[in-house]
Amino acid sequence: MTEQTYESISTASREMYARACEVLPGGNTRTGIFNSPYPIYARSGNGCRVTDLDGVERIDFLNNSTTLIHGHAHPEIVAAVTEAAGRGTCFALPTEAEVEFAEAVCARNESFEWARFTSSGTEAVMMAVQAARAYTGKPKIAKFAGAFHGAYDSVAVNNYGSDSLTPHSHATGTPAAILANTVMIPFNDPDGAVAILRENVDDFACVLIDPVPWRLGLLPANREFLAALRAFCDETGVLLVSDEISSFRIGYHGAMHAMGGVADLTVLGKIIGGGMPIGAVTGRSKFMSVFDPSQGTPKLPHSGSYNANPVSMAAGMASLRLLTPEQIDRINAMGEQVRRELRSVIAEEGLDWAVNGMSSLFRIVTSTVPGSDLSGPELSRLLFQALLTNGILIGNSGLGCVSTPMGQGEIDEFAVNFKQAVRQAVAAARS
Repeated sequence: MTEQTYESISTASREMYARACEVLPGGNTRTGIFNSPYPIYARSGNGCRVTDLDGVERIDFLNNSTTLIHGHAHPEIVAAVTEAAGRGTCFALPTEAEVEFAEAVCARNESFEWARFTSSGTEAVMMAVQAARAYTGKPKIAKFAGAFHGAYDSVAVNNYGSDSLTPHSHATGTPAAILANTVMIPFNDPDGAVAILRENVDDFACVLIDPVPWRLGLLPANREFLAALRAFCDETGVLLVSDEISSFRIGYHGAMHAMGGVADLTVLGKIIGGGMPIGAVTGRSKFMSVFDPSQGTPKLPHSGSYNANPVSMAAGMASLRLLTPEQIDRINAMGEQVRRELRSVIAEEGLDWAVNGMSSLFRIVTSTVPGSDLSGPELSRLLFQALLTNGILIGNSGLGCVSTPMGQGEIDEFAVNFKQAVRQAVAAARS
């Protein structure tokens, strides 16, 4: 029997990619999901499984980069979206759905006094940074070296896992003034970070953090580090902004609450939208007041044809209603089991790879393979493709998560297929 390969099980995707290259740059609209020689194209999803154009079904442990915490096509979310769309997809008027959803979001955390909605995580981070600048009147921001916060120029600096403290952008043409106003601080180094912050203390609007930064290996920030940043911000009036677009899922009240911290502004997205486009900025009313137009032109005018889109609001309401403390505890326990099972396989195979993460999030960090000179990113790509041929979808960087439709059967299947995929990836690395 001939062993299946990436190419042998994806002929329809290969043909679709050829079509895509005729109308899209590099056949692509989303850099993060490109895969060489071509990506696998989805046809449909149901629960925790996704089916591609060739009819191959896989367990989805990526869930659109951690967005679909309730999996694909959850009946209650589909019903909410259908009903909302039937009333009208968008209006140049506010809707009741916007108010209801804001109430639901703010109820999750006592520091979420006010909320404001956008259509993506990148937009939400952008608005949070601009709000901090509007409130403080200061230009600079600080962020973890290597952390990812979306495509907004000011935060898309040192955003691909590098620990360099010298600002640089992967986007050609980024103005030097942007780089000059974005300061790098080292992750989980309280003394080092605060020392750098004090050098620029008079110019800072905010410190932007991700409590569980996936580009930095999905290692959680430690409590001492978070406490040091909070103390610095309290002393100086600099705002602490927590980007929880991916990490809000780790606890019912969010990541900072679960880790013993408090932010001035918190950025949300992904799971709060039920699979629809969403972004949100939340925080104390005194900081959020920069958006308030009721007393005249606000310090930070913010409009958008799809802000608080009623279909996204309805999907978000359903998603939050389904995401109970009990469900979070259940998927967090499964996340710990996944990390334990994958680490066991890696140890059995004699590899020095790591499996990091917290709660329902995990990331497989590949490093070396004895007898091979391939680097971690190349090994990660080989593992990603080997998992696809063995019925498992994770991110091509090793990112993954657990969703509420999953049960013990999916965890067991992942463990078995992961062992086979690791062996295939290692063999490919040595060939």
